[in-house]
Amino acid sequence: MNWVTRIKPHVDRCSSLWLIKNFVDSEAEFAFVSRDYVWKENEIPLVLPGAELNPQKGKTTFELIIQKYEIKDKIIHQIAAIIHDIEQAEESEMYNFPESNGIFMVLRGIEPSSPNDQETVNIAFTVMNAIYSFLQKKSQGEKFT
Repeated sequence: MNWVTRIKPHVDRCSSLWLIKNFVDSEAEFAFVSRDYVWKENEIPLVLPGAELNPQKGKTTFELIIQKYEIKDKIIHQIAAIIHDIEQAEESEMYNFPESNGIFMVLRGIEPSSPNDQETVNIAFTVMNAIYSFLQKKSQGEKFT
């Protein structure tokens, strides 16, 4: 499917696009559009005015995708808690999880250092793969020093 989202993706959208590509639609293609873009019938809008998948009622887009597509993966739910923490702390910078601030700095720092939105997402996918892998190995009892 073709997914459309706003230009300049940050934490919630980068992680949401990764979630879509890895757990919802492995053939997903993403386009980055202006806020006032009118999507076509063959496109799934993400974080655009009127889109079903928009942060709302205290939930991130990442959490809404998990809910809509009934993703049960335990590691994804751990990541969802971190993304939620980051989004809630955006103004206050008060995090509930020690890893949230570091993940925020990395994911938020990608966009201003990337030449375009697709490159931002490509780099974010590598970061998200690393986070998933780390949490998975940790859940299996692997120790990191």
